[in-house]
Amino acid sequence: MQVLLSKLKRRSLLKLLWLAPFAALYKYLIPKVKKENFISVPLAALPFKGAYLIKDKHTGIIKNNEGIKVFSISCTHLGCVLNVENDKFICPCHGSVFDLEGSVLKGPALKPLKHLEYKIENENIIVYI
Repeated sequence: MQVLLSKLKRRSLLKLLWLAPFAALYKYLIPKVKKENFISVPLAALPFKGAYLIKDKHTGIIKNNEGIKVFSISCTHLGCVLNVENDKFICPCHGSVFDLEGSVLKGPALKPLKHLEYKIENENIIVYI
């Protein structure tokens, strides 16, 4: 170890030390889509004018006249998994209510639901979670 450090000049060592935090953050800054980071649902399985929920993945897919919207169905208050009743997302824990656009209708949640990225491929909807 001393041999290696003695061969490095002070300036070279400082450059390496300055870059070390960025090298450590690299894996967190570059998103990676792994096999388990997406789900695939056949388009035929989606109800028209309704919600398709995948509760174990905290994902809701809405299909209506305007198209398809995909949300995280984790309540933005404390993260409980939402249910759908009467065209609304309802939190069973604290009673927050969201419309099918993801907007808050009733608190205690203050933030809207998070929209998830998706693409349609070979008659399937691929949702990135």
